[in-house]
Amino acid sequence: MTAAAPVEISARVLFLRQDRVLLANRRGQSWFYLPGGNVDPGETVEAALRRETREQAGFEVADLEFIGCAEHVYVEKGVRYQEINVLFAADLPWGAQIGSWEFDVDLTAVTLSSLHGLDLRPASLRAVIEGWLTDRVPAWHGAAV
Repeated sequence: MTAAAPVEISARVLFLRQDRVLLANRRGQSWFYLPGGNVDPGETVEAALRRETREQAGFEVADLEFIGCAEHVYVEKGVRYQEINVLFAADLPWGAQIGSWEFDVDLTAVTLSSLHGLDLRPASLRAVIEGWLTDRVPAWHGAAV
């Protein structure tokens, strides 16, 4: 039987520079996600995004543009998680050095064309990114269960 964890809210950012996007992954895993992390109790989504980005990469994020939400349901170590990802776009800070400040997270910049060959989580991230680049309209992406 799978135990259920509380619903989590995560703040994620789409950093773009020309034809490249910044992705994160847990060391030892083959899947990727947008940088950011969970919102702490009493913290706003925007404050969490700024904190997580600073902790993960040392970036100070300036202007944020809301691009949508993506639901993610997954099972890890016998626990069922439901996560609501609140997604923003931001310019990669000028002169930013790409590298993780956290021991268990890697950051990498990949070309937009290579996204089709990657395991992105949630799976709807590809649609979020492509839709945003095409029409600049925020969108909701439900979980694929």
